[in-house]
Amino acid sequence: MKVTVVFHSVCGNTYLMAKEIYKNFLRKGIDAGIYRVKDDDLKELSHNYPIINEYLDEILQIPIIDLETILESDYIFLGSPTYFGNVSAEMKAFMDSFSPLWSDGKLFGKKLVAFTSCGDPQGGGQVCLRSINTFAQHMGMLPIPIPANLSSKKSYPAYGMMHCSGDMGDNRLDECTKDDIKKLINLLVKKQTIL
Repeated sequence: MKVTVVFHSVCGNTYLMAKEIYKNFLRKGIDAGIYRVKDDDLKELSHNYPIINEYLDEILQIPIIDLETILESDYIFLGSPTYFGNVSAEMKAFMDSFSPLWSDGKLFGKKLVAFTSCGDPQGGGQVCLRSINTFAQHMGMLPIPIPANLSSKKSYPAYGMMHCSGDMGDNRLDECTKDDIKKLINLLVKKQTIL
């Protein structure tokens, strides 16, 4: 079974979520890869937002995703920062690049989990996750919901995992979020959704 984790990240938080998802799959012995979407402006933005520089070099070392890798995947984790209640322009451009795959239904039956980082719980994160899920449904993929009882300390929308990064994007993943990602991966493997 092949798992592909795809993200766009500016401040680094969506990247940290993607990295945590990826590492947990590797610990389970699952064939997983981590990729980023193309972002030509990331270096330029780093001059205006110093928080970007904390993970910029790491992010730039990750390969850019291509559609062939998606086609080889059984399970796709798709993560974007929340921009005005939606995915980022770079993630939208990536999703729009799937148009050639849509007409032939080439992604039919693949499973998808959405994740996002947003400023605060009311910052549109749920709408961003819905956008990713709507995209998956249009492509014939099966969006996987997040169980309401996944965490004993946080509440996640059913549409995917959400991390609140604060107004400046400097609230990094806490141990609870990392544990919740681990629980999700364990649950997916246990329920044989992955295997």
